[in-house]
Amino acid sequence: MADQTFDVVVVGGGPGGYVAAIRASQLGMKVALVEANHLGGICLNWGCIPTKALLRCSEINHLLHNLDAYGFKAEKVSYDFSKIIARSRGVAKQLSGGIAHLLKKNKVTVFDGYGKLLGKGRLDVSKDGKSIATIAAKHIVLATGARARVLNGFEPDGKLVWTYREAMTPTEMPKSLLVVGSGAIGIEFASFYRNMGAEVTVIEAVDRIMPVED
Repeated sequence: MADQTFDVVVVGGGPGGYVAAIRASQLGMKVALVEANHLGGICLNWGCIPTKALLRCSEINHLLHNLDAYGFKAEKVSYDFSKIIARSRGVAKQLSGGIAHLLKKNKVTVFDGYGKLLGKGRLDVSKDGKSIATIAAKHIVLATGARARVLNGFEPDGKLVWTYREAMTPTEMPKSLLVVGSGAIGIEFASFYRNMGAEVTVIEAVDRIMPVED
């Protein structure tokens, strides 16, 4: 038997999920949203938003080291890499909190955990491997997004091999970096680390960078 019953349950709190939940509530439905990690999805927490914060810092670093071109002089320019990373994470956290506020304002019940379909409109919510709630709904929306593919022999270890997550939360500035793929994500990271002083090499299978762009 379900602990609570809703008109709509949305599994996934990314840009598709939280917008669907808010809109359903605005249309008069009783709505729940299930999210195991961070509201806002990959873009807000681990993608386009925090990378822009990193890129802004790298742009400032580049300008400070090239002030002569603009008629300025500065000595002993340095940076605190941990603060740069912390600022990026802080931007993501702040905006994720804004989404939590929007959901609360629109009377969406949020469950912190993983959703598992049980059949017949029922769904189990678990956290740390333990069931915390069983909920039922007339309609269930799956908006779980995607994850990075891990290649055999190149499992991310945070030291030699990174995914986008490790690239956004390093403990120290690398001296060199090999970026496999020159799409938007690859070029963003290549630009950030190069402007911060690392030696960067980009590998791309086709004959130009940003191959899907006009």
